[in-house]
Amino acid sequence: MTLADAHVVALSVEVAAVRFRVPDGDFAVLAGVTDSGEEVVLTGALAHVHEGESVEVAGTWQRHPRHGPQLAVARVRLLEAVSDAALLGHLGSIRHIGARGAAWLLEHHGPQRVLDEMDRDPGRALRAVPGIGPARIAAAVASWHEQATQRAVRLFLDTHGVPAAAAGRIARALGPDAVQTLRADPYAITQLDGIGFATADALAQALGTPPDAPGRLDAGLRHALTQAEQDGHCHLPRPELLARARRLLDADAEDRLDALGARGALVIEEDRVADPILHAIELRLARSARELATSAPALDLRDPQRPTNGAFVPTDDQWSIVQAVLDHRLAVLTGGPGTGKSSAMRALVDLLRSRKRTVRLCAPTGKAARRLGELTGAQATTIHRLLEYMPGEGFARGPDDPITATDVLIVDEASMLSVQLADALLGAVGPRTHVLLVGDVDQLAPVGPGRVLEDLIDSGAVPTVRLTEIFRQAARSLIVRAAHAINHGAPPPTAPAEGDVRDFFVIERDGADAIFAETVALASERLPAHYGLDPRAELLVLAPMHRGPAGIDALNTELRRRLNPDGAAIAGTPLRVGDAVLQSKNNHERQLMNGERGVLVHHDPEHDRVTLACDDGRRIALDVGELSTLRLAHACSVHKAQGSQAPAVVVVVHRGHSLMLTRNLLYTAVTRAERVCVVVGERAALAHALAHRDAHARHTRLAELVAV
Repeated sequence: MTLADAHVVALSVEVAAVRFRVPDGDFAVLAGVTDSGEEVVLTGALAHVHEGESVEVAGTWQRHPRHGPQLAVARVRLLEAVSDAALLGHLGSIRHIGARGAAWLLEHHGPQRVLDEMDRDPGRALRAVPGIGPARIAAAVASWHEQATQRAVRLFLDTHGVPAAAAGRIARALGPDAVQTLRADPYAITQLDGIGFATADALAQALGTPPDAPGRLDAGLRHALTQAEQDGHCHLPRPELLARARRLLDADAEDRLDALGARGALVIEEDRVADPILHAIELRLARSARELATSAPALDLRDPQRPTNGAFVPTDDQWSIVQAVLDHRLAVLTGGPGTGKSSAMRALVDLLRSRKRTVRLCAPTGKAARRLGELTGAQATTIHRLLEYMPGEGFARGPDDPITATDVLIVDEASMLSVQLADALLGAVGPRTHVLLVGDVDQLAPVGPGRVLEDLIDSGAVPTVRLTEIFRQAARSLIVRAAHAINHGAPPPTAPAEGDVRDFFVIERDGADAIFAETVALASERLPAHYGLDPRAELLVLAPMHRGPAGIDALNTELRRRLNPDGAAIAGTPLRVGDAVLQSKNNHERQLMNGERGVLVHHDPEHDRVTLACDDGRRIALDVGELSTLRLAHACSVHKAQGSQAPAVVVVVHRGHSLMLTRNLLYTAVTRAERVCVVVGERAALAHALAHRDAHARHTRLAELVAV
């Protein structure tokens, strides 16, 4: 964002009050007065700004539904604290000083000398403050140095064009030596979460770094490889990496690629280039999978008998996966909806329990784990909870402390496993545990790098059972029949035969406006009324893309207007009580994983706490500062919905989303529905999706490594 942008506003503001500040974070809401005398509210990465200070800001106007117009700040520059109010705000923010101590410092040293005295010897200046006490001096001095460093770094970054939100993260991460670090290597910030190459490159150019500087070329190569990882690749062919880097850098980086490989900063094997960490993870995962697949079975049930009567009698294929699990320490079960994967798992669980053997079940998400438990009658948990994830420390379970007292471990929704999560899981399997991976390889590939389930099947080294027969009861569902038709590239059936369950519909609408209107009406009124559903908690609207007139963002705005018009605003956030929300990043401390959904049901403004009612039945108390990773979820992407299901699903199919419209995406969207699925869109867009499989081939080596 630059001041040349048409919608960017630049203002000089004296801060009158800090209305809200996220503890230990960047976000704040400030009230102030411009140099022309107008009152203004500022929001953004402003937590380092205090009452009484003056700032120059640049940003865009936004209208809060309850609090009116606010300037969302993208750039901020602190001006020298000259007024008494500014000095009091600055001094009063020092730990243990407060308003009284700040007033004493200002009166004792005077406004012209107080900051110089603090900088010259903060320990001496602070020890003289009445009531501070010797036990508090060290923390107060550290607080002063921390603030001084933060402000110096923020000034340096702002001077060189770094946006405010990025500047806050950089200042906190690099600490007191940040300016020296950035002058020596501005590309060091690309290693920080949320800081991209473009930000670092702009800073480097402002500092005079030449376009062909080795540091710039090295950072561009690493960034191109990181972007490839985000696209799902575990490595890139050398020519593809160089082509990506050339587009990014507008320079040839081949010599630097060889230099990075020579010093081990990248791994170059034949024509492949990989990040050393991801390369090691893939090798370790392959070793774990191969050892499990080739080791002798540790489970002996002595002639297990296949049930021949009762509520459920397994088919030959279903029983074959039970036998495969008993005969091998690693096996895979795959198949589409209605083919009996859950029943096969239930047969395995029942057999093991009848022989007094222990079985544990897990899945990548909380919702999938709860469904797994309901379907099998056994307790299930998330993979992270199974591995006893500790925030800031990682998984407690691993090769040195594996999962014990488990004869069989069943992992559902295994198509969602990235190489990192699969490595952690298989690396924590005990020496006598058998593992069954269950998933649908025709769904979307996992969000992280790799295609673990598909690669294990393709390796030929892991016993695999693919269920293809659709059970008679499931075949009555048009959702099930539509999913299988879509998977084969055929138009989904919508006309029910006698005895069918009419739970799948296609509503043709031409143009984004008509699709948008129909989707909103279905999700907010018609489907909830007809099926007796809570539209915020029991209905999913799925679309391929966020932007556009029929995209996720526009749908979320309108659906919230209809479904939650009077929700109380949660200060300091764009959210309201009553909003349907989705977690966008793993919060391990709260066991709230990326992609999990819920409804904000309560806000306690006095304690800055909210209550989230999750779709898996949990109620979680969150600090307001933790809401920054929650997004509106009246509508969401198909990728975010993978692993979840809902009673009702509305799928948007619009030709404006053709870049993302594939058979895999549509298949995954339809199979999220439990009771009813409605596809809304253009006939041509639906045909486009059916004709295009996900053509994004992932560069992985797991299949060949396991097959060795």
